[in-house]
Amino acid sequence: MAMRITTKMMQSTSLRNLNTNKYRQENLVNQMSTGKKITRPSDDPVIAIRSLKLNSTVDKIDQFYEKNASDADSWLDLTRSALATVMEVLGDVKKDAVNMKSTYKEVKDRDAIIKNLKMAIEEIYSTGNADSAGRSVFTGYRTDMPLSLKTDKTELNKITEQFFNSSIDKINFVYAGALNTINEGNFKQVADSVTKNDIYDADIYRKRLAYDDIDIKEKLGADGKPLNPPQYESNIDIGYMSESWANGNAASISTGSVSAYVSIDTKAIPSEAVLKLTDVSTVPSTEVEVRVPQGKTSGPIAGLPGIEVSYGEDGTIKVVNQNTVPTETASIGSNVKREADGTYSVSFDEKFKTSLMIDPKNFYPTGSTGSYGAYTTVVKDPNAITYIAETGEVLFGDAIAKRLMELPADKELRVTYDKTNWKKNDLDPVHYFYTERAGKTASGKDKTLVYNESFLTDPSKDGKQIIEYDVGNNQTLRVNTTADEAFTHDMGRDMKEMISMLEEYASYETSLNEIESMIKSGKYKDTEDELLLQRQKEALEEAMTRVGDKISNRSDTLITNCDEYARRAQLAETDCGARMSRLAMVQNRLSMEQTNYEELVSINEDADYTDLVIQLKSIEMTYNAALSSISYVMQTSLLDFIR
Repeated sequence: MAMRITTKMMQSTSLRNLNTNKYRQENLVNQMSTGKKITRPSDDPVIAIRSLKLNSTVDKIDQFYEKNASDADSWLDLTRSALATVMEVLGDVKKDAVNMKSTYKEVKDRDAIIKNLKMAIEEIYSTGNADSAGRSVFTGYRTDMPLSLKTDKTELNKITEQFFNSSIDKINFVYAGALNTINEGNFKQVADSVTKNDIYDADIYRKRLAYDDIDIKEKLGADGKPLNPPQYESNIDIGYMSESWANGNAASISTGSVSAYVSIDTKAIPSEAVLKLTDVSTVPSTEVEVRVPQGKTSGPIAGLPGIEVSYGEDGTIKVVNQNTVPTETASIGSNVKREADGTYSVSFDEKFKTSLMIDPKNFYPTGSTGSYGAYTTVVKDPNAITYIAETGEVLFGDAIAKRLMELPADKELRVTYDKTNWKKNDLDPVHYFYTERAGKTASGKDKTLVYNESFLTDPSKDGKQIIEYDVGNNQTLRVNTTADEAFTHDMGRDMKEMISMLEEYASYETSLNEIESMIKSGKYKDTEDELLLQRQKEALEEAMTRVGDKISNRSDTLITNCDEYARRAQLAETDCGARMSRLAMVQNRLSMEQTNYEELVSINEDADYTDLVIQLKSIEMTYNAALSSISYVMQTSLLDFIR
């Protein structure tokens, strides 16, 4: 059946088509004005979805390329520059060490070398404080803390150094009594106490700690006054770690000829440490069981003279063996835990420490060269251990050194000590060692801050704090160099020791000049005093010769050490350079990816102006033609056809 078309229907259809044409024209005008194919997702969902994916990828590439990679490049460049400075300074120190062998006798040259060495120490450690955008580059995750102290300060730190017997070295000690203090006012008091024949030198084994000026205090008597001769006390603790063969609620430790099977009786209140002690030095071996409540000490043990055990409140069980030389203490940590069912479980440390006792009278505030000084003590007694707070040295007699050197190369030794007084350029111990530091909570209460706790619980664990940047999809790049890779305590300690030797030589030279001036004055001519002065002059010349030899030998050591320190810094710089090269390749790839994806975004989103102009002109022509036709239709009506 045919459908009747009315004029009204023709008019409505024409207007609708005209509006559609106008909408298409508006859409093309919008594309030309915005330069984009769509202005809303509904314009073309396919383009919209593809646009979201492409722009997300571009944003990631921009983050990697313009921010992450750029920041990493800045960090690496600053690190490499700092390492280059360290190598340059070490090169200057090496030159000074070479010159020192022939110029230390001249006051002018000696003073210049001392000045250069002091400046080198400051330059190296201040370089270690390099920062990138306020972040310290050599301190791992602790980017808010400098590597070395920028000012002097007073702050208690309990430090535990971990090392192997390969770090026990030798130093040369020259004994010359008090000759370097002689002047016209006291030369008679010094008298014949030290003659040329009394002067000697000796090699001494020692462990040089990371720091000098360690805490030590003078021991007081019952009357509260210092003892005479003075004695000192300190909490320094030196010893080596051994496997404890811990198994559940029991462990095995030993000291000297005494071994102990340790367990904890949790049914006792308070809990008791149960030790089954065996001394194999007797025939037959002696076996004794000792029970010690927590917080108590056993006292003398029948059948095992010289043995004492204790069970501390902190869970530490100790066996003290006074029959060894020096006295030994084997200690192991334990932990008692209450389970949910009301029972108790016990765990022990996997390692125990054999501490070697330093006799209280062998603590020294300074490296006194008197007859009872730290150096002469270990020279005379092969079983002695002495400790010098001023220089931070633990000295070993030959027998003790031999015993430590015979330990397996991988057996870890530990020294624990306190240090409160800090100087500018001291390396912060929290970047190197297990450290307990006095601090405050947010509410102002005292709190002990513990750093690097894993160093003691798992020494084999890699404690490096590596900072990595994301520089691509599933691609990271290490940007930091850690302090231990380039900056060591030995750098400054070696230079300080050389300065000390030069100053020691200068002190003898000053006394010698004083003696020679007194002899030339004629004031003591043909007297006993003149003979005394002559003997003292000969002794001083002998002391200067020996100290000079020590300086010469130490210069050779410093040259070798500077080469090693420079090698470490160069290795770190090379590694840094390799990472920069890799980063450059990554940046080049990111740049290409950025360009490619931006092109894809443009192809997907950007309008083609040439095509738009053609389409717009075509639509305009169509619109005008349609408008003309519609105007004719709009002018007629049904009546026009009826007539």
